[in-house]
Amino acid sequence: MYQPGTHRRIALLICDVPADPVREQHGDYTRIFGTLLEESLKPINETHSADSQTTFTLEPFDVRVQVYPKEDDYDAILITGSAHTAHEYEQPGREWMKKLIEYVRVIATEKPRIKIFGICFGHQIVALAMGGTCVRNTRFEVSATKLQLTELGKRVYGIESGVMNIHLMNRDHVPTKPPSFHVLASSNQSPIHGMVLFSQSESLRDASHSDFRLTDIHILTSQGHPEFTESIMRLLLSVRRGLLGPEIFDDGQSRAGNQNDGISVVGKAIWGVMGAE
Repeated sequence: MYQPGTHRRIALLICDVPADPVREQHGDYTRIFGTLLEESLKPINETHSADSQTTFTLEPFDVRVQVYPKEDDYDAILITGSAHTAHEYEQPGREWMKKLIEYVRVIATEKPRIKIFGICFGHQIVALAMGGTCVRNTRFEVSATKLQLTELGKRVYGIESGVMNIHLMNRDHVPTKPPSFHVLASSNQSPIHGMVLFSQSESLRDASHSDFRLTDIHILTSQGHPEFTESIMRLLLSVRRGLLGPEIFDDGQSRAGNQNDGISVVGKAIWGVMGAE
């Protein structure tokens, strides 16, 4: 059972490097995700006394070169996004993705104490590891986008309105969830923009999940990027302008400054799953 005011060790599974302009202005993924976790933890710690503050370390592991954490040393693993295509894991040169899928499957099934978070590519890897599907979508989804939350999504993210705004940058998506997972959000183009798997004990206690705590969640994923800011999105749009085409690029730029719930909603939920509320 997680207690407030304790230290969390989080393993960051690095699946790519940011585009050069992003890395030059915002740092590598360790820094970018570190900022997400720091900024979303601040308002939580403000509600606790000085001796009940939650702290954390974020340690990177480049899984592209087969570097993995000794998982029992960590409270959670967080899988980053990537420009790679998750469903091409069987192709030559993609062996690292196949190993990552198997690693996630083992952690998910044999290490219930360790929380798992998957972002974009990480969301897709979790789906493939646990029996879902990942395929190419009809077009890119980019920039700050309104997502429709399910009833469970409203409760996990604490949004009664049922609408969440988050930055997207994906061509692939998860059309079919794995068994026992629950959908949190969808877009006009993709039916599964986030999902959760509850711990086995919670599932046995309350099959309808009508009464749960965030700590009852074992796995939480997001197709969107809570770590992205307006600046990061504008840089990515510019880098990928030729790939996206003028229509998607212009549309993305027009929405890049819109509301972004990455830190205040998704980041907060990630901490809630780790017991910091």
